[in-house]
Amino acid sequence: MKRSVLSLMYLVQGMRKAGVPVDHKLLSIGLRAEALDPSSTIYPGLERDVLKVIGEGVAPEVGLLIGQHYTLAGYGPLLMLLVASDNLHIALQQGIHFQALTYLTGSLSLKYQEDLVALCYFPQDLKSDLGLLQAQCEISGSYKFIRDLYQMMGLPIPHMHIELPFAAPKDQQSLEKYHEYYGADLQFGCSCAAFWFDQALLSVQIPSTDQMTFKIYENKCMAELQRLKVDEPVPSLVQRVQDYLELQQGVMPTMAETAQALQIPERTLRHQLQQLQSSYKQIREQLIKDKALRLIEYKEYSIEMIAELLGYSEPAAFNHAFKRWFGYSPRQYFK
Repeated sequence: MKRSVLSLMYLVQGMRKAGVPVDHKLLSIGLRAEALDPSSTIYPGLERDVLKVIGEGVAPEVGLLIGQHYTLAGYGPLLMLLVASDNLHIALQQGIHFQALTYLTGSLSLKYQEDLVALCYFPQDLKSDLGLLQAQCEISGSYKFIRDLYQMMGLPIPHMHIELPFAAPKDQQSLEKYHEYYGADLQFGCSCAAFWFDQALLSVQIPSTDQMTFKIYENKCMAELQRLKVDEPVPSLVQRVQDYLELQQGVMPTMAETAQALQIPERTLRHQLQQLQSSYKQIREQLIKDKALRLIEYKEYSIEMIAELLGYSEPAAFNHAFKRWFGYSPRQYFK
């Protein structure tokens, strides 16, 4: 299953605000944060390749700060579904059911114990520094999401006992940062991340509940989930290159930058594409052709704007390329 590129965009935004030189790292593989296409999707494997580049040398503990800059805005239909739910229990169940629409890479579940209930999060990787960094970001972001969601729904934020699936920091100053953020009722070294609260809160009605809105956004979430599903479990090399080039609008990464992002030597990438009866140039040109047609058919952009979105320095160059591809100019196609 693919994921929305919004997950990557929010990670980049959080890194920026945490002082990580992420823009320089992105440029090394031909990407610009401002040019990332928010409507694009990404395979988890490709997302990990990009994360390896931007997360290199970043201490896992920095994830505590990065996650605090995640926002509700990117959740779109899922956010509306949650706030339109009848009560907290239904909202949690919907969040778990549609967790593939979140920035999370691990898995969510509910756990019940006597009169308490916990929203549990199991990170994908807790053994590598990169996995720990991602887990710290996602757990910190989840805690912020819970608090922000309560405020948005007009409900008081409940007291929570919080469990974290990694060891406590050794120095006192770092430990204090965790307590400042998560509160005093905090436990390290647990099997997963867990946010425990009184089970009675599950039945509290959400003030913004609305059954019609709930149904509308439930259908939107199901449609988005379907969009992310792909039949190809392991993307081919041609598909990986194509997916990488689709991530952003404007000037596309070079072959060398793409090879670096995919963790493949440039010479090897060229050779393997040749064996598949393809080339970087062919993939790039086909992608630009497809995007050009989509943007023209959308009928919301001028020819000049489309040329810029596709990375052309001037409209004349785009017009020349379009006529070479299709036999007529973009303006003729408009008509």
